[in-house]
Amino acid sequence: MKRPKKARRSEDERWSNDIATLRRAAQELSQRRHERPALHLTRTPFQQIAELLDDPSAEVREKAVRDLYELDPDQAAMFVNNALRDGSPEERRRIGNALAGSGLLYEAIDDLMAENHESCYGAFSLLFLVAKAGVVEPLRTVIEKHPSLDVSLAVIRLLASSGEPEVVSTLQSLASNDSLAPELRSAAVEAVMQLTSQLSPA
Repeated sequence: MKRPKKARRSEDERWSNDIATLRRAAQELSQRRHERPALHLTRTPFQQIAELLDDPSAEVREKAVRDLYELDPDQAAMFVNNALRDGSPEERRRIGNALAGSGLLYEAIDDLMAENHESCYGAFSLLFLVAKAGVVEPLRTVIEKHPSLDVSLAVIRLLASSGEPEVVSTLQSLASNDSLAPELRSAAVEAVMQLTSQLSPA
């Protein structure tokens, strides 16, 4: 029995509509799949936090640098090192102060007393970045106040290895501080000689 032409035409129309609907759905799905990587490449959580280092608020910057280190310590250290290398003196000081004000610096000092070599490496890396930023006052406090002579000597050597001109006056002050242990004063004198020879034009 043949179906009426009207019924057959209606069925063909529904079929055409269904095909069109499926085709649109496939195109939309394909488009979403192509768009998804682009969305991921816009701004990662790390990048979003890193942007806060330019915030005018010191508290926001301090929290941002702590969040960066908690999110990915290795990537944070690399990012900060690059920022210090490429930034203006003011930007370098701002980052250094954020590192010091975040509390990470003093946690790093505590880590220096730990037996875990990985913690010690990370701690010295952080202190080195602070010295590179020209923020030496917290490190001077460590040298003068820390109960471990070895840690204080290590921080003096760290300051000398930073190669920053701002460090010289701090080391000179330490060298003439009679309240310090003789070993620390001698180390400060050696560090001054090392730095001045590095900074002197050839």
